[in-house]
Amino acid sequence: MSFEAFQLDKNTCEKYQGASVSNFVFSILITLGIFLSYVPQYHRIYAKRTSEGLSTKFLLLGSCSSIFTFTNIILISSTARSCCRAGALSTFNCINSQLNLVQIGLQCICAIMILVLVLVLTRDSIKQDKAEYRENAKVGKFVMAHFLASIVQIIVAFLSNDGVLVTIANLNGLMSTTLTVIKYVPQIYTTYRLKHPGTLSVGMMCIQTPGGALFTATLFFTKGSHWSSWISYFVAFILQGILLSMCLYFEYFRQGGLNADTLERLQVEQIMETNMREEENDAFDVGNVQSLAKMHTPASDEPTGDTSPLLG
Repeated sequence: MSFEAFQLDKNTCEKYQGASVSNFVFSILITLGIFLSYVPQYHRIYAKRTSEGLSTKFLLLGSCSSIFTFTNIILISSTARSCCRAGALSTFNCINSQLNLVQIGLQCICAIMILVLVLVLTRDSIKQDKAEYRENAKVGKFVMAHFLASIVQIIVAFLSNDGVLVTIANLNGLMSTTLTVIKYVPQIYTTYRLKHPGTLSVGMMCIQTPGGALFTATLFFTKGSHWSSWISYFVAFILQGILLSMCLYFEYFRQGGLNADTLERLQVEQIMETNMREEENDAFDVGNVQSLAKMHTPASDEPTGDTSPLLG
């Protein structure tokens, strides 16, 4: 079924008309801010070379939540694209109607990049817990499978009628909201248990928490917006504020932040000692195997059982 097959009555396209220039400019700035807000987290992973402090479940649920939201907005924004192709919207209104798609798409990529950097930068790090890395690798495979499944969903939705499309979009929006609520639970628990933020960037959350409120507002007030596209970001804003408050308390207020730094250093040192001990054991095992192999290998100058008679 083509996009033009949707019933584009007057009311359908009118809701995308009259876009505000000020809201458009503000949305562009929010889009830039989305990327910049993730830079502190990327830098922290690069500098520390460990996922200590980042919950594996948080990485999994955060990545999947972003994919669900992106799938939702791809489907929801298809009506506006149909109006654009039908010539019912001006160029400016067409571009404005797709800003949410650009913003959420960028946010999805940035969120998944946290997982990618964890997998790439901590793979051979002496500071990385090996068991935790194996769990992170499993998360990476699952997220890839979810991404492929979302592509299938989008194809099925576009080949079906508009009722099926809206249903799939709403289900993805609800799943995103559910995972957004769930994903912060293991991260809040991890931060509470460790008593320090670890690799989790406080700077990122200081930008994203108030930014999340602004982003939710821009999605809410955008012409033709749908509740299923902004509700997950509203929930994320609330829960991230709770997580940020915990991190600020442990990092700066609880005993002046000294306890948090000490705990993080001790826990990373413990991981390093465990990794070095495992490497030494592996090297010892390899040395034993090589020694045993030499003992059972006949020397090259030893006479063999088959000797030729001397010629006179």
